[in-house]
Amino acid sequence: MHKFLAKCEEALAEISAQGRYRRFVALEKLADRFPYYAVTMEGRTQDILVWSTNDYLAMGTDPAVIEASIGAAQRYGAGAGGTRNIAGSSPLHVALEEELADLHGKDAALLFTSGYVSNQASLSAILRALPDWHVFSDAQNHNSMIVGIKDAREASVHVFRHNDMADLERLLAAAPADAPKLIAFESVYSMDGDIAPLAEICDLADKYEALTYLDEVHAVGMYGAQGGGVSERDGVAHRITIIEGTLAKAFGCHGGYITGDFKVLDYIRSV
Repeated sequence: MHKFLAKCEEALAEISAQGRYRRFVALEKLADRFPYYAVTMEGRTQDILVWSTNDYLAMGTDPAVIEASIGAAQRYGAGAGGTRNIAGSSPLHVALEEELADLHGKDAALLFTSGYVSNQASLSAILRALPDWHVFSDAQNHNSMIVGIKDAREASVHVFRHNDMADLERLLAAAPADAPKLIAFESVYSMDGDIAPLAEICDLADKYEALTYLDEVHAVGMYGAQGGGVSERDGVAHRITIIEGTLAKAFGCHGGYITGDFKVLDYIRSV
């Protein structure tokens, strides 16, 4: 134990020397003044405007959402009381999965605790389903996708230049023709705010018989007539194998999900 503590102390000293050490700031979200938060520093409390909030549309503080949350807590209590394997599925979760499947025009949806977990768990499960996978990942993909891909250690990973369709096709063409292939990409990339050419990616997927995995976390609720994301706006949702999203950004709540073919999602749920 003392060796581990010494290592922690050494690492923290190095992080501090590099100027990378940081503390979490205690911020009090104010439902009636969002996106203002209250912060207390040096004994003084003041309001600050938080520009980095993920609650894009302030849905988390909408009176109708708050009222529905109170009603659900009063009826069902706080927390599910156990995993779905142990305590069964809440009718609220079942109804939400049905609504999310409809949102993206898919057969089914599967809820996770967060968007990060949905990416990591789903990609890992898919890429362990068959031997000799070749996965093609955009260079700007979120870390959750990268971790999920790395978890499937047997897959051959090809990183294509960001939104570069020529580079993606070069890599697809070089892969074995009969190998299972998966293209993993996002719709809206949060760091730069640029949008992937979804129709072109689908065209390449059709040409090289690849599955597609789309992360729509920054787009759901923001694009498309129903809020289904860029894939709905561009009319290509039906061409994409798996569409993943989050409830923690534009929807202002908590959790992540995937949508797609029922058998595929049932496999991911079961493994």
